[in-house]
Amino acid sequence: MEERNKSLEYKSSSSEITRQINVGPCVQTFFSEQHQTSREYEEEESESSYQGRLTRDERLVVDMKIPLTVVEIIHKPMEEFNDLRSSHAVTEEQMNICRDIRRRGKNKIAAQNCRKRKIEQISGLENDLSLAKLKKEKILGERVELLRQQQ
Repeated sequence: MEERNKSLEYKSSSSEITRQINVGPCVQTFFSEQHQTSREYEEEESESSYQGRLTRDERLVVDMKIPLTVVEIIHKPMEEFNDLRSSHAVTEEQMNICRDIRRRGKNKIAAQNCRKRKIEQISGLENDLSLAKLKKEKILGERVELLRQQQ
């Protein structure tokens, strides 16, 4: 458990780009206030990094010497993301890889949200079902009572 509170750091050999991935239980970034799911994404990302392995997208970022982290690529507003070419020296190939990383990241977040909505919907339906069963029992009880009174 002590190792979980450390950070993993890796460097790209030629451009000396340094990335840090927090492996502690309280992973937060600048984007966590703007995007509710970025914290969850980073926690999952850090768990894979905790095991000493980089995700496919992290490897791509390092190998292609992209000057942003995976989380930044995914959670930047579209306008800022489109300005990457002018603000950083990013090639067309790097930009295409950033688009792929962003698409996969957004899709992952959308899938997580979809699963959450599905679970919430099932829970709501289960609650409705239990309320309907209680109502049915109450009505049947009232019916039995009315039949007794009638006789």
